Amino acid sequence: MAQPPLRFGVMCKAEGLPAFGRRCIAGITEGGLAEPALLIVDEAVEAPSSLGAKLRKSIRLDGNLWHLQSKLFPPSRIESYRREPLETCLPGLPRMVCTPHRKGKWSQYFSEDDLARIRTFELDFILKFAFGIIRGGILEAARFGVWSFHHDDEEKYRGGPPAFWEIVAGDPVTGALLQRLTDRLDGGVVLKKCFVATDPLSYRANLERIHSCSWHMVRWACLDLRNGRTEAFHAPPSRTTAPIYRAPNDWQMLRFWTRLAANWVRYKLQNQRVEEWNVGFVNAPQAAFLAESAPPIEWSAYREEGQMIADPFLLPSAESPRILAEELNHYAERGRIVEVRRSAADSGFDTLAPVIDAPFHMSYPFAFAHEGQIFAIPETAERRSVCLYKLEAGAWRREAVLMEELDAVDVTVHYDGRTWWLFHASLNGCGPWSLFVWHAPALFGPWTPHLANPVKTDVSSSRPAGNLFVHEGKLYRPAQDCRRSYGAALCIHRVDELSPLAYRETLVRRVFPDPNGPYPDGLHTLSGFGPWSVVDGKRHTWPVGVIARRFGVKKLGLAAPEFR
Repeated sequence: MAQPPLRFGVMCKAEGLPAFGRRCIAGITEGGLAEPALLIVDEAVEAPSSLGAKLRKSIRLDGNLWHLQSKLFPPSRIESYRREPLETCLPGLPRMVCTPHRKGKWSQYFSEDDLARIRTFELDFILKFAFGIIRGGILEAARFGVWSFHHDDEEKYRGGPPAFWEIVAGDPVTGALLQRLTDRLDGGVVLKKCFVATDPLSYRANLERIHSCSWHMVRWACLDLRNGRTEAFHAPPSRTTAPIYRAPNDWQMLRFWTRLAANWVRYKLQNQRVEEWNVGFVNAPQAAFLAESAPPIEWSAYREEGQMIADPFLLPSAESPRILAEELNHYAERGRIVEVRRSAADSGFDTLAPVIDAPFHMSYPFAFAHEGQIFAIPETAERRSVCLYKLEAGAWRREAVLMEELDAVDVTVHYDGRTWWLFHASLNGCGPWSLFVWHAPALFGPWTPHLANPVKTDVSSSRPAGNLFVHEGKLYRPAQDCRRSYGAALCIHRVDELSPLAYRETLVRRVFPDPNGPYPDGLHTLSGFGPWSVVDGKRHTWPVGVIARRFGVKKLGLAAPEFR
C-alpha cells in the first residue's frame, strides 16, 4: 500500500521564493514524496535608513572594500537567489503572515497564537527560506522540526559570508549541510552534508556552485523519513568549535583579491602543463589495497610523444593478463580504447593495439563477463549515451545502447545475483562531484534511476574508479578523491546498503600515489580480476614541443596529429 506524501510548510519572504528553494521543493514534490501544506510568510521589510545612517555607512572605517565588491558584483544576483512570486511557484496554498517578536539583539520567537495555527496543519517538517534566528516553540511545531541550510562546512566555517572564506583560505573543498534547527546558534542537528570543488576564481561562481549542488539534500532527508530512518533527526546537535566568521574587513578583502589573482595565474599555468598518465600492473587482488601499505606496482613502459594511456581494466580471462585502457591524443583531446597484453612468463608489457575506435572521445572501458560472454562499456558521454560492446571472435562490436540522452562518465556496473546496478558521475551540474545509481532486472534493461539520485555529492569520494569487489563477504566500491585535482587519489568504500530505496557506504581507506614514485600526482583507477589488479598513475610534465603543438591545434586551427 502506497504511503501518503509527507506534509511540509515553507518559510518564505512575501516577495517570493528563490530559485534554490523552488528546486528543493520540486525535488520532493515530483513523484509524490512530499506535498506543501502551508506558507509561513515573512513580510518584514528593512526600514529605510535615515540620512545620518547613510552618511555613517558611507564613511565607515572598515568594511569598505567588501561593501564595494557587493555593490559591483551583488551576490544576490546569482541564479539560485532569483525570486519568483509565490502566486506563480506555490499557488493556492494557505498562507500565514507571521511577525515574530524579538528577544535580545537577534532571536525571533513566534507567538502562541501563530504556533497553535501552525500545529493544526500537522506538518512533518518546515523548510526555512526566511526569517532570522528563530527560537522557541516554532522549532517543534512540525513533527521533525524546522530544516535549514548552512552553505559552508560547519566543522571549518561558521557565520558568513557563505562560500567565501574557502577561497580566502585556499580550501579546495566547499561544503554545505542541511540541519534541523535547535535553540543553540550554529548547533543544529546535522541531517545531510555535501561537498564540491571550490571555484577559486570567483566568489559568486562558488556561491552558485554550492547552492546548485546542495538542493537534493532535502530529498535525501525525506527518503530517510519514508524509509523509517529517523535516528538522525533526533541525534545530538553539532558541537563544532569552528571559528565564527563575519563580513571581511579591508585587509581581508585585499588578501581575498590577492588570492583571486594568484589563483588565476596558477589556473592559466596549470592549463598549459601536460597530465601524463600510465597504467600499472599489480600481482595482487583489489582487496590488497585495503591494507595500510599498498602492494608494489609495475608500471608500463609506454612512451609516445603527445599520447598517454589510463583507465585500465582487466579482461575476465584466466590466461595471461589482458588489459583494456584509454589511449589519449593530447593534441586532438580524443581517446580511443586499446588492449595491452602482459606476458606472465617474462613479467613485461607487450605491444599495445587499438580495439575500439570512433570519431568521438572514448575512455574508461569498463570490462566484465556475463553468461560466458565478455562485454565492455566505454565512456561515451560526448555522445550522451551508454553503449555496450561485446567481444566476439577476437573483435569488439557494439551490442546495444543501454541508455540515451545521458552524459554519464565512468560507467560501472555490478550484478548482485538478482539485480543489475549501474554507477556513474556526469559532466554537468553537480555531476562531476556526485554519484548516480540505476538498477535493472537484466543487463539490457530497462534501467530505472535510483530514488535518491544523486545518491551522494562529495568531491572526495563520489566518482567511480573501478569495478566493485567482494572481500570477506563485504562489497567494496573504489572511487576517486578529486580534492587536490582531478584523479589525485583513490578511496575505497564498504557498501552498507544497496537497494532501490537507499544507498549507504562507509569510507574505509584512502590510497594516495607514492610521492617518491614515477607517478606522484595522481591515482584514479583500481580494477581487478582474480589474483591481479591494475591501476593508473599521473605526473605533471612540461614538454615544450607538445605544449607548443597543442597550442597550434587549439588556438591556430592547425591539424592535430593522428595516433601513432
